[in-house]
Amino acid sequence: MTQFFETTPAILAFGALIGGGCFAAGTFTLTAMQRIGQWSNRNSKAEARSLAMLIVLALDDFVGASYAAVHDIAEFNPMNEGEFAFHTPDPVFVLPGDADLAVLGEELSDEILWLSNRQKNLSHALDSLDLSSPGYDRFFERRQQGYSELASTAIDLIDRLLREFDLRLPAKPEYYRQREGFAAILQSGNESGRHSKSVPLVSNGSNITQLFPKTGEEAE
Repeated sequence: MTQFFETTPAILAFGALIGGGCFAAGTFTLTAMQRIGQWSNRNSKAEARSLAMLIVLALDDFVGASYAAVHDIAEFNPMNEGEFAFHTPDPVFVLPGDADLAVLGEELSDEILWLSNRQKNLSHALDSLDLSSPGYDRFFERRQQGYSELASTAIDLIDRLLREFDLRLPAKPEYYRQREGFAAILQSGNESGRHSKSVPLVSNGSNITQLFPKTGEEAE
């Protein structure tokens, strides 16, 4: 009986059987690897899309804060002309914690990090101005222009992320035209002295909270 396996037909048949088994195993392994790769790819895309949405929301918050800031008229202390305060805080671009921006692609991740750095640089630059100099060293104009530029960049990034990752943001009120508001400020960038001197305190009927006490006739 064992002599049969020593014959040429038996050896060929046995070799074919082994070859067929190896081919089947290889095919199974390749298919499994392809499916794992597809699952991993889908998982990576879902992760990138989820992060993109978080970044879009962070950018949108920054744009909203910037819009409020550039339209905020500083209130001056009637007891001290060198003292003033805004009604809204300075805009801050806050990235999601432990965000792996690399999943968004090198170019996009760089643009997002640059915006975050530019926002910090603007804040430091404004802090370095000499507010005791005439015209407050153009502090108000530079602040308004700076945040308008950054917010316009943020809007462009939002549009790009929405397009590349098939995202949508809830509709905003028709009259809340942030892009146009920033563009108008940038176009009038050469206008100086707009906020270089004290402005009237809160007028009657205003929805702005008064920060300093009234004096003289205004207190009556």
